[in-house]
Amino acid sequence: MKGLSILIPEYNTDCHQLVSDLCRQQGLGRVDSWEVIVIDDGSPCTQTTAPNRIIGQWAHCQYIELEANIGRAAIRNLLASKARYDRLIFIDADMAIIDLHFIDRYLDCCAPVVYGGYKVVGYHPDNLRYLYERQAEPGHCATRRREHPDKDFHTSNYCIERQIAIDHPLDTSYREYGYEDVAYGQHLCQAGIGIEHIDNEVGFYDFEPNDHFINKTEEGLRTLYSHRHQLAGYSRIAWWGEALRQAHVARPIAWLLGRLSPYLRRRLGTHPSLRLFSLYKLGYYLRLTAARQQP
Repeated sequence: MKGLSILIPEYNTDCHQLVSDLCRQQGLGRVDSWEVIVIDDGSPCTQTTAPNRIIGQWAHCQYIELEANIGRAAIRNLLASKARYDRLIFIDADMAIIDLHFIDRYLDCCAPVVYGGYKVVGYHPDNLRYLYERQAEPGHCATRRREHPDKDFHTSNYCIERQIAIDHPLDTSYREYGYEDVAYGQHLCQAGIGIEHIDNEVGFYDFEPNDHFINKTEEGLRTLYSHRHQLAGYSRIAWWGEALRQAHVARPIAWLLGRLSPYLRRRLGTHPSLRLFSLYKLGYYLRLTAARQQP
């Protein structure tokens, strides 16, 4: 068995426990050599990330801090370029290892690209992100993901051959939050590189406050609108936006939801509702569309 590089892009996240748990994985005994590389992408909150510096003192581990943020796609490309071994596992810093055989399952799968999925951990009924992820959870199983392997790919937890990662980097025009993983799944499919889906979840437990999640969602919608032509067919909300535009009702609906937006945002912050969240997202996206169409 050849070597394994475990790569963790980190931003404003304490991930030293994640790395510690990875270093105790039983599967590491099956590889000739292994390493863990964590790169901090210019985090402004050094108090949060300070515990990560101990990672650089551990065997097989590197911890690198960038002075400036380079973006979600570029940081993953940088990690791939620094990896020494032929097989890479990417894990987001805000995930948790929930199974001692996590590495084993990736080593047992010989596909060039493998996505393992994630599982919602905990119970937070007043948190919008938690409710959103919990609603989507039935679609996280490998059986469902295999129905649309390129559309149900995420960069939060996947294994890839290093040469593929080098030859097919993520699109660095996706600097802001959202959709860089959707674009990457699309790119791999177009390049004829299949994505295998297995049940090898990491735990998702870190749910930001409601207002922060709404801000991230707005940022993601701006990213989606900027890349809407490339992502056609990969986003339901973009599909709805285009359908309403063609029906010539996008502007009045955008106006109506815009008037409701302050109320919806206040309500989502204190009493989260996924139906109201869907309305809020649609209104925000339609307003982006309407603003660009102004004479």
